[in-house]
Amino acid sequence: MTQRILFLFLYFSASLASAQVFPEFGGERTGISIAAALKIGVGARSAGMGETFVAIADDASALYWNPAGITQFKTNQALFGYTRWLSGLTHQSAQGVYHLDETNSLGVSMSILEIGSIPVTTEFQPRGTGETFRMQDVNVGLTYARQFTEQFSAGVTLHYVHEVLGKATVGGVLFDAGTYYRTGLGTSRFAVAVSNFGGKMTPSGSVPTVGALPDFNGGTQSSFQSFDPPINFRIGFAMEPINEETYHLTTSLQLNHPNDNAENYCFGVEYWTKFLGSFPAEVSARGGWKINAGEENLSFGAGAFLPIAEPLGLSIDYSYSNFKTLGGVHRLSAGLRF
Repeated sequence: MTQRILFLFLYFSASLASAQVFPEFGGERTGISIAAALKIGVGARSAGMGETFVAIADDASALYWNPAGITQFKTNQALFGYTRWLSGLTHQSAQGVYHLDETNSLGVSMSILEIGSIPVTTEFQPRGTGETFRMQDVNVGLTYARQFTEQFSAGVTLHYVHEVLGKATVGGVLFDAGTYYRTGLGTSRFAVAVSNFGGKMTPSGSVPTVGALPDFNGGTQSSFQSFDPPINFRIGFAMEPINEETYHLTTSLQLNHPNDNAENYCFGVEYWTKFLGSFPAEVSARGGWKINAGEENLSFGAGAFLPIAEPLGLSIDYSYSNFKTLGGVHRLSAGLRF
């Protein structure tokens, strides 16, 4: 049975890579949402696998990808991440998961996207007016998840996002929800998650404007259009075609359906091997590929886990994500299990 599942998995992946199996819908929606920082994934491990993590979600970064996933591991965890994003932006994140008992788990999360002071320029002062402005996005969340049976789990996250761009601000309360189902066929599992679900958000504040010809008299703009948050619906499937005591291979497929862009598809792999004896560490290598995801395509990464004393352990992960014309994104994550 496992061999049949693996064959179908590889056949589907090859089909996606060689042809456009599914029609492209939604490209005309590009750029219609607000709070774009919410679309930046959390965790170097997931990024190294092409962000095909909704059906894996077995560490603290599940708080971003699929809240139901925090029931899939039994140790309490803390995870810290740093991303050198495009155009000099930095993205920092922190997640923590605490298990109340065998079936109920809580999580807290926070992420910040920011850049240093940006000079203010105008048509008549292209080298700067002497003023600066800042850009910052802060997202904080609280998660609850429950394992209802050995096969099925569900979770929900309530989070608040606050965005500052110069003198304009926007904020809102959003929801994430996810389910996680183990099929019983080998290690295969299926997951569904929706992120950033909520009502429209309207910026507030007073933004200076420049008048039209012929007088160029400036003014202020304090009335703004409302925008939807970047809602994303994800479906994923994962399994271990190789699952030995000292090494295993994880494969994952995922369909992403964002409300502000076309559907895209991802494929990821992760190989773990464990050292025995006097150095009981685990090391991993990862790779991923995105299809129809605009600028993004290839990603890869590596990681290591060092057990200290049961259940205490340290992990560190690195990933690189390629953007065709914009360059690359580097991520680094460090975790503690206790």
